[in-house]
Amino acid sequence: MRSEHVSRADLNLLRTLFALLEEKHVTRAAQRCFISQPAMSRALERLRETFGDELLIRVGRGYERTARGERVLRDLESLLPRLDLLLKGEQFDPAQSEERFRLSMTDHASVVVLPDLVRRVSSVAPRSRLELIPWHDERFEDVEAGRLDLVLDVAGAPPKLNSELLFSDVFACVVASRHPFKKGRFTLSDYLKYRHVVVDVLSGQQTPVDRPLAVLGLKRSVGLVLPYFLPAGLAVAQSNMILTTPSRLARELGKTAGVRVVKAPRAITGFKYEMTWHARLTADPAHAWFRDQIRAVARDLQ
Repeated sequence: MRSEHVSRADLNLLRTLFALLEEKHVTRAAQRCFISQPAMSRALERLRETFGDELLIRVGRGYERTARGERVLRDLESLLPRLDLLLKGEQFDPAQSEERFRLSMTDHASVVVLPDLVRRVSSVAPRSRLELIPWHDERFEDVEAGRLDLVLDVAGAPPKLNSELLFSDVFACVVASRHPFKKGRFTLSDYLKYRHVVVDVLSGQQTPVDRPLAVLGLKRSVGLVLPYFLPAGLAVAQSNMILTTPSRLARELGKTAGVRVVKAPRAITGFKYEMTWHARLTADPAHAWFRDQIRAVARDLQ
């Protein structure tokens, strides 16, 4: 059957054809397809017309497949399962999947989310591949264009994309172990006495730490600006500056030598963290599974 004939072919007849070619018997094929013998005979005539071949020829009291019928049977043996998959929806088997998941996340999420995500995915879907794309200003445009599958970010994605809250967090301060401030929480005045290490992830825009201060007409004195939290934690250990980070990340940094964690001023409010994806991936079984893995990691963070 040539490709230009597909438009006039009845795809419902493919299963009928498969039964006829396998059984080589009109009555048995009719019983298998739950139709009458006359209806199956009419279907055979339509198939012969569609394929331009007899497909089955009478030999004695039975039928034999023509050469074309033999080839069509072999094709249908592989085609019908794929057609079922196409029509019923793809089934996702994590253990066998070689799916690639492309995501971008902040330095913060790389520390608090990524390790457990890698553990979950590698244990259940060992042949899949995670590609972590550096966090960048055009991340949402890349999601829309299909260059990224998922973004983990502070709330604020454009409404044309799908977003879901993963968790909320508050800020904490990381200081050197020898820092002169010894109390458990900074007051706002104490906090502003010292210079600060700022992690600039928003290309010069106000950070979530600076916004509530700006509302009060206040501003931090900045001694170091850099793009990543981890080296910022190492740097603050060598000074009397303050690094303000999400509390979960502060706890991780607090495990390293030379720093300790102090509660942030109450005026510095918390934030929400989301995952964002395009609607084209909402119903995709592989990506739905992957988002479930992220949800599970986020639940463990609560």
